[in-house]
Amino acid sequence: MSHTKNRRATGVVALLAGALLLSACGSGGDPGPAPAAATDAASRSASGQSAGGDHNASDVMYLQMAIEHHRQGQDLVELAETRATREEVKTLASAIAVTQKSEVDSMVGWLEEWGEPESAGTDPQLHADHGGDHSTSPELIAEVAGKSGAEFETAFLNLLIAHQHNAVDLTKVVREHGANQQTKELAERVFQSRTAQITQMLKYLS
Repeated sequence: MSHTKNRRATGVVALLAGALLLSACGSGGDPGPAPAAATDAASRSASGQSAGGDHNASDVMYLQMAIEHHRQGQDLVELAETRATREEVKTLASAIAVTQKSEVDSMVGWLEEWGEPESAGTDPQLHADHGGDHSTSPELIAEVAGKSGAEFETAFLNLLIAHQHNAVDLTKVVREHGANQQTKELAERVFQSRTAQITQMLKYLS
């Protein structure tokens, strides 16, 4: 559980995904398959790209921490496939799962390309130097898994909002101090898409 090709085109697809999410939120209706399709297209574009060139410690640490965080998010969203009560929540969870798996594949490949380890290790000072620990504990995910019906959906959305808020926070250091363009572009897409997802989920809770 501890577990960027044409840059302009990638940016357009990512922005489209965010706009679709926000549009669905604003309408209060079922987002349908469009967010999933748009985020999936953005992910496929990202996954085929190399992150060669200059990189620094901020790039490496971001990817290492984000891989772990993404995998925790995948464990969480998988719960909604059978437990969520609303189809729009299941659709959002499925879109997130597809997007984050593609992002993990890209990030793992970039670290391998650089000769860097996939994990940052457990030294708390390493996390402190990059904004703290942004993980979602297995215990919290297990607590949500123990619920059902409307109670599950409320707990799931609240925890996923907190998890995606941490994903937004995690991007800040590399967006400001990273050296690798592909990593910085990924972090910007994560910032935009997770912010849109949070807005949408808050609508579902209202």
